[in-house]
Amino acid sequence: MNILDYFSKLYKERRELTLLQWAYLALVIGSVVVAGIFALFDRAVGVGILIVPMVALIAMSMNVVAWALIKLTADTFLPKKPAKKTRVQKKK
Repeated sequence: MNILDYFSKLYKERRELTLLQWAYLALVIGSVVVAGIFALFDRAVGVGILIVPMVALIAMSMNVVAWALIKLTADTFLPKKPAKKTRVQKKK
């Protein structure tokens, strides 16, 4: 199973938070690599680019906390859906 199959499986299962975390992770890793390459030539530019992954990590942390609070609130205060009763047909 390749990575695209994994992401499409997460999308079909409606696992938005997991997909969002993967997007932030990709942004952080890409930004750190780019900052490292720029730092080889100009240290100030490399350090400046490191602001991007720092902001991404802060945003990811805030999203995870907000997601957890919304889920907790929804699970606590919204009524549960009643289970559907299924009829079992008897053969005569």
